[in-house]
Amino acid sequence: MFPDPITPRSYPELLAKPDYDPFKVMPGNLPPAPRIFTTAAQLQRARQRLDAGNPIDTECFKQLISLCKIDEPLPALKLATGPIEWGLGTLTPPLKLAFYNALAFKLGAANRHRDRALEAMRLAAHAAVRKNDWSGDEHHEAGNAARAYDLLVSDGLSPADDNLFRSMLRALMSAMECATHRMCNNHNSMQMTGRLPLAVALEDIPSIHDTLYGHQHNGQWRYGLIHCLRHDFLADGTQWEGAAGYHMLVLMMVCECFTIMEHLGVDLWHRQWPSLMQNDSQDEHRGWGPKGARPLLAAFDAMLYMTFPNGDYSLLHDQILGNIRGTGVWGPIFNQAYEKFRLPRHAWVLRQINRGCAATANGPLPRWFMENRGATDFVRIEARDYPEGEYPLTEDRQFSLTGRHVSGCSLLPEYGLTILRSDVLDLKAPSASLYWGPHSAGHRSPAALHLEIHAFDQRISNAPHVFKDGYGDPRHLTWNRSTIAHNTVTVDQYPMFPYDFESESLWECDRWRDTLSDGKLEQFQPEGDFKVARASNDNVYAGVLLDRTVVVTRGFVMDLFRVTADRPRLLDWAIHLHGEFSRAGEPVDLGQNRGYRHMTDARVHPRQNGSDWTLLPFQLGDTRVHGDLWLGGASEAQLITAQDEPVDGRSPIGDSRPPQARTAVIVRRHAATALFVSIWGLDPHQATPRGGHVSGKADADVTVQLGKDQRWIFPLKGNVRREPSQT
Repeated sequence: MFPDPITPRSYPELLAKPDYDPFKVMPGNLPPAPRIFTTAAQLQRARQRLDAGNPIDTECFKQLISLCKIDEPLPALKLATGPIEWGLGTLTPPLKLAFYNALAFKLGAANRHRDRALEAMRLAAHAAVRKNDWSGDEHHEAGNAARAYDLLVSDGLSPADDNLFRSMLRALMSAMECATHRMCNNHNSMQMTGRLPLAVALEDIPSIHDTLYGHQHNGQWRYGLIHCLRHDFLADGTQWEGAAGYHMLVLMMVCECFTIMEHLGVDLWHRQWPSLMQNDSQDEHRGWGPKGARPLLAAFDAMLYMTFPNGDYSLLHDQILGNIRGTGVWGPIFNQAYEKFRLPRHAWVLRQINRGCAATANGPLPRWFMENRGATDFVRIEARDYPEGEYPLTEDRQFSLTGRHVSGCSLLPEYGLTILRSDVLDLKAPSASLYWGPHSAGHRSPAALHLEIHAFDQRISNAPHVFKDGYGDPRHLTWNRSTIAHNTVTVDQYPMFPYDFESESLWECDRWRDTLSDGKLEQFQPEGDFKVARASNDNVYAGVLLDRTVVVTRGFVMDLFRVTADRPRLLDWAIHLHGEFSRAGEPVDLGQNRGYRHMTDARVHPRQNGSDWTLLPFQLGDTRVHGDLWLGGASEAQLITAQDEPVDGRSPIGDSRPPQARTAVIVRRHAATALFVSIWGLDPHQATPRGGHVSGKADADVTVQLGKDQRWIFPLKGNVRREPSQT
């Protein structure tokens, strides 16, 4: 489809030439302004809707006028030479005012809006040309400055204003070279959304090329948009850093760049991008290949197939997005997706964002236009009526090169995630996600083979809560970045590689070390009336093989965790559950290692009548469910319960419930090989069969008797089977 392009590792000077365009993405002659935030055609459409009294557009225009603050004084900025005292305000407030007022004027507001836009631009420009302490993170200033200039210059500027404003734009372009994040990360994607509008505003063709293909500055290479599309969105559609929130952030930046390029006459929305097949020179992650083409559409699809049936996301890693309805926080990207691709599944997402209601031209203001979001977006979003859409989880689909959705279950192999859903049409039916991916990004937590269970339209178990203060909260390192805070096995009370030492950094990842942390998918069995996922990892604890098999049925989730070590080790299998527990037993000291020090009121739960199984009931609102945990195979096995680190008021974006407290359940063994078996009864209308005899061991086939009539066979090699009991 494309010629093999030059890479920055080989001939960076050739790659940086504006006439080198192997992907045919460079625009020809630039159209007249406006051409950054909006176009003359979009402005005309918006004015026609306002003239016609369209209620949604009229309300959004009112939002815009309120943001113009036409009767308020301009924000104060220190204009003396030397560093600006940014405590009094940044360049962002006056530049936003300039953009809002320039847009309002173009939509028919009074001349004084243009005058105010010019005053605000002059204020910011005088400060910018004197500033000498740029951080490099000025993409917000750059975007607002370029948008405002683009709207103002379309009606002509005085030579003095034009020279002053262009000096500010050039200063911002130079400032952005100070940004230290230059490669495969969300910070660099933000730089693209600052650099591209600046380049277009200045009619700087080489800088447009730089943003797309990358460029050198002082001997250092900065990756461009095409690298992001070929490599940073993996072959299953997910963004490599590992959290859906960062995926959305990068996708938002890419969509903004695509929108600007579309205004220049270049359609990137419907293009496909060949996989990067080797390191471009300074890649921050693995995931090259496989051969094939990656459409941006796959990045939208990945967000659909990472969800539980009700739209909830796992909270694993640095995840602040709780439900797909919260994706509107990252701008109107699903509106853009629907307008570009016209797929019913994107209309369904918009209905979720709009709290279950399809938007209509004469209906209430949709949520993507609320809270002042509509003040500017109403100009660019074309549609006012949206269909109901189609629920995406009912149809089998391959997305991107390797992502698969089969029989209601999803596999994202590059990210390393399998989601099993027993019944996608019943939001209360059990589902489970198993994470087995690599620790190849600093935003990930040491949680190989982490399991989350979902039922009753809510999370039953989940990952640690992200606190209000985010990365500034010290608990993020000692709790969120610990293994025991997750639903997996901790060995010798230390976190998994690469947090296997007392690091003071939140950003450990395996590429700084000499070990790859990759797990391995052993089984994906989505068909039939029970669903199975199995994965293993022998890279996160030296000398230890972790192997987990998860079975999801309509009534329960069964979990079989094998551990095989080179010598006896202290093994803590943990799961962190919502709900109310009746807790009893003798207190136990869990120690001061990372993660453990945060759990309180730890107690050894008493064994029940000498049985190998312990029933652990808990209450989820009005629903009573239970776990059945096997303590057989070792007389010293302990069942420990403890209170987790308390949550604060930061709700995951899109969640309908406030953050939920968690209780830790730990099964402790000291052994070289161990089996951990649990059964989670999740059908309140039907009793789950109790666990019975377990035979086998971690390095052999295992059989679990369930009730009187079911035998479950977990072969060391081969698929899980369910057979009638022979007893």
